[in-house]
Amino acid sequence: MKHILFTLGIILMVGCSATEDNTTTLLIGTYTDHESRGIYRTTFSDEGFSTPKLVVEVDNPSFLTLSDDGRYLYAVSEGGTDSTSALNAYRYDATTDSFTLINRQPTHGASPCYVRLFDGYAYTANYTGGSYSAFPIGEDGALGEATECEFEPREGSPSHVHGLFEAPDHKSLYVTDLGRSEIFQITSPSQERSRTQLEAGSGPRHMAFGRDGRQAYALNELKGTVCVFDIGEDGLKLKQEIASDSVGGGGCADIHLSGDGRFLYASNRLKEDGISVFSVGEGGYLTKVGYTLTGVHPRNFTLSEDGRYVLVAVRDSDRVEVYSRDAKTGLLTPTNKSLTLSRPVCLVWM
Repeated sequence: MKHILFTLGIILMVGCSATEDNTTTLLIGTYTDHESRGIYRTTFSDEGFSTPKLVVEVDNPSFLTLSDDGRYLYAVSEGGTDSTSALNAYRYDATTDSFTLINRQPTHGASPCYVRLFDGYAYTANYTGGSYSAFPIGEDGALGEATECEFEPREGSPSHVHGLFEAPDHKSLYVTDLGRSEIFQITSPSQERSRTQLEAGSGPRHMAFGRDGRQAYALNELKGTVCVFDIGEDGLKLKQEIASDSVGGGGCADIHLSGDGRFLYASNRLKEDGISVFSVGEGGYLTKVGYTLTGVHPRNFTLSEDGRYVLVAVRDSDRVEVYSRDAKTGLLTPTNKSLTLSRPVCLVWM
């Protein structure tokens, strides 16, 4: 009898493991100049995606982020002018499983293409406006009026702010200025801490950070390279620059580190579109170990929580593509799990 009960216990344990639910929820921001109407939600698992559902109808939510507690969603409206550019705040109601608009504030800078929450503010990077905006966040998630930080005109390339990235010590933000090929560090909306000048024409766009908090990686959209920096008290110290886009596309987009810190990924557009794969060595130095072709215009991408998949928003192919990831080699393999959706550009796990 004891043997039978033990055997039954093992069977039940195996059965529970085999049927364990690995489904996760994904929010997708889109451009709404074609068929999409705003922010969509889907679920993802080993079997693929569920049918996407429109959960927020809004113009051009090209970048979005959730609050840490998941109660509030913030999404830019990337308009081409000051009058059509805004940041939107939504409240998530778990009871009704729905998002409700709290308020909408103008960014006062055209083409907001990034939003970051930091120290009680929501920051937007206003690409065409050449500025960043800081909105105080109320206890109810509402956005206060923006404090816009616009840069003084000077000779050379105009400012094009593209992203804001929280430092590993959580005490500051690094701001990428593609137009001026600079990365500057701020501790508050009006307090600058350091400024790092890159080679003219580099065009820094997005950043990632090493797991130990000692290295920063900047993806240069125009030059097609990744810069590896040591993080210092007085700014970033360049230690390596390595090609991501090696065919002169001039359209690098997004960069992410794997959860174990062993591999770095970067998306490349405009020519031989795809994802570069780098191994991360001692001191954060990079070695390019692979390249995977994607659909047309891969934009934002994300790794699944378990690290087994890379999901890529492929804007001009109108789909979210899925690649399986080898945890040992870091290399990516295409799957047949793609989701069809008009003009996807931003992916956020919910």
